[in-house]
Amino acid sequence: MANAPSKVVKSVNRWTPNPAPSSNEKLSDYLFHELNRLSDVIFNIDVMRLEKTHRDPSDNNGKPRDGDIRYSDGSDWNAGQGKNLYYFDGTNWIAFAGGSGSGSYAEFFDTSQQTVASINTAYPITWNGTDVTDGVSLNVSDTSKMEFTYSGVYHIDMSATIHSTSASSKDVWIWPRIDGVDVANSSSMVNSLDTNNHRQTINRSGLFSLTSGQYLQWMWATNDLDLDLHGTAASAFGPAVPSATVTIVQVDQ
Repeated sequence: MANAPSKVVKSVNRWTPNPAPSSNEKLSDYLFHELNRLSDVIFNIDVMRLEKTHRDPSDNNGKPRDGDIRYSDGSDWNAGQGKNLYYFDGTNWIAFAGGSGSGSYAEFFDTSQQTVASINTAYPITWNGTDVTDGVSLNVSDTSKMEFTYSGVYHIDMSATIHSTSASSKDVWIWPRIDGVDVANSSSMVNSLDTNNHRQTINRSGLFSLTSGQYLQWMWATNDLDLDLHGTAASAFGPAVPSATVTIVQVDQ
């Protein structure tokens, strides 16, 4: 069964009576019309049909109460999760699940060979491919930056294929950076790859609290210029191995 089309109306759950007619002959028509309007409002309240809110209910000394529910338009008023239903918990407007921004996700990958110019120096991992995305995007001018449209807690998992081009032992570090600041106590280090043309997959994951407009980067460093991030081409029996892959899933607001 098709849904009824959306209608833009002045109000769907408030009733203010129109001025009464001066003529008694028009009183019956007036009462009929006003009762119909009142009936529509009662019906909309009964089925929880809410009109869009275009202004923060807290503005202009507004005093929302615990349990108040509003339908944000997501543009004029965005409480953090875009166009959505929100309830007031006494301090903040909390989005119900299912609205835009609730459950943002993304998966990016890179197929290029990534190298460093100097040892023991931080470099950002860049991305040149997108599998899926909603609410998370790559910066157009700097594809190392993953930008978040909505605030929330995100589970982020990054894996990289490290590759040796000599027989010496090498160290490699990977860690996350948010808005240009390293996340404390987040680095992983691998010491291996002492065989020429040897590859190994390294992984780092965690939960990250991000606010709307922030960006996250994955950084890496090595103590040997003979180490790079380098996947493999597709084979006769399997698909290509990217040099790096990152998966992002929003788990809380």
